[in-house]
Amino acid sequence: MDKFKATYTDVTDWDVIVYQNTTGSRSKKIIREPETEDEYFFKGSKELADGEIRYPSEFWSEIVSSKIGQSLKFNILDYNIGYNKDGIQKIGCLSKSMVLNSKNKLTEGKVYLTGYKSSYNPEKDKKDYTFQFIRDTLSFFNYKSYILNLLEIIVFDALIGNSDRHQENWGIITNFEQTIEDFNEKIRSSGDKWYKNWYLKLKRILAIAQSENFKNSIGFNKRADLLIESEITKSYFASIYDSGCCLGREFNIDKVKKILTDKQMQDKYIRKGVSEIHWKGNDKKLNHFDLIKKLQEEYPEEIKQVINQIKDNFKTENIKIIIENIDKNLPINLKKHNLPKERKELMFKLINLRFNKLIKLI
Repeated sequence: MDKFKATYTDVTDWDVIVYQNTTGSRSKKIIREPETEDEYFFKGSKELADGEIRYPSEFWSEIVSSKIGQSLKFNILDYNIGYNKDGIQKIGCLSKSMVLNSKNKLTEGKVYLTGYKSSYNPEKDKKDYTFQFIRDTLSFFNYKSYILNLLEIIVFDALIGNSDRHQENWGIITNFEQTIEDFNEKIRSSGDKWYKNWYLKLKRILAIAQSENFKNSIGFNKRADLLIESEITKSYFASIYDSGCCLGREFNIDKVKKILTDKQMQDKYIRKGVSEIHWKGNDKKLNHFDLIKKLQEEYPEEIKQVINQIKDNFKTENIKIIIENIDKNLPINLKKHNLPKERKELMFKLINLRFNKLIKLI
């Protein structure tokens, strides 16, 4: 179980990449490891406009959900403990970037949604952010196979109680470098006759143009660019990321202690947990499990497959070990930043209660 124990890294002297912007409501920086020049995200908990840190333990929920997801065989981004002695939030979660800007890019869901429907406003049309809308968008851009990835995310969110799977918390990675290399190899192997490789050369030119367009932050017709990329470039659905809005992270420690001893409060909390992804025809958000029931009507085998994956890999003792040991690698002088034992206990209870509700659906 050591592989699911969060590592600790002091990032105080790492370089901050100031030319990049990140999205979301949590304090987040892109930093570069000096020796390898690998890029990482260092992320704290939710920070309000006035500087207040809303949920100080949110980054712990991110790390815990990451390790639990890995143990259950989900393709999920690995989050560990980062420390910056000069930061406002000195402790946070650290994750290696899924992309290298010289080679590939992450396109967040909202880009596809607004590309498919230009009138859609992510800030105002929240009730229109439905599973059906996402599904239709993926199909339009020739990414129908990624609907299964979307179902996996929804089921995983139900397990951990994540209520913030908004348009920026999922995406597709486009691999420009590999696409161009593949075209070069195909052109070389096809010979020099123009009628054998003119189409490949055209597609390579388009891929290079899209790559340069992205690196230089030049935008043309959004929908056209996305369609070109979906047609000619290699892509894959991004690992599950930004799942920290879960596991009771919004409770202060007094509320944690109270809910720990009150089964009715625990059950009510789980019932009230809703998915950010809506269901068409429902103005209000659905409970995680009610959303899955709706999805089962159209995707019974796919949902069963994902839940069975969880069932086959879910070992209560392993989950307990992961949560209890999540902060073991913190240095002794930073033990004040440990995840309180009461919060660990609540995480464990909530995961088990949600797991039991989930497997009853199959």
